[in-house]
Amino acid sequence: MKSLLSRKNFPFVRCCARWSRDARGQGLIEWTVALPLFLLLCAGIAFYAWTWWNQVTAAAAIHDGVYVAAIRRGDMGAGYGRIREMLNASVGKFSNQYSVRLTRQSGMRSVSGELSNPNSVKLPFLGRMLFNIRASSFQRAERFYGGPPQGWW
Repeated sequence: MKSLLSRKNFPFVRCCARWSRDARGQGLIEWTVALPLFLLLCAGIAFYAWTWWNQVTAAAAIHDGVYVAAIRRGDMGAGYGRIREMLNASVGKFSNQYSVRLTRQSGMRSVSGELSNPNSVKLPFLGRMLFNIRASSFQRAERFYGGPPQGWW
């Protein structure tokens, strides 16, 4: 029985036996399998880093813009200018997609602001992602004296 199943009688078995002992090409197969996984991992890290950078930039820009508007007695133009300056410096032309809203609350002697970008990222083959960039800030007006805010007492 052993002689019927020998390598001499079946050329396919002989060929498979030769391939199982030969290690040539193994590195190419491993590289072909590992490369797409590695590239996917790198793309995920880059996507997360870009989203994180935009969020940090938005938070810093709205904070500085609201602060500038508050120390200049509610000058909204100065606040908007500072926000646009910071966004342009950090994310370039991508900053045009941000919507900014500053509000002066004279009764409370404060300035608040909101910044958002609902169209933050569009990935090839996946479309728009659900990561929205949003930030807000509130700042009391500085360098004032005049008693308590209106309507508090």
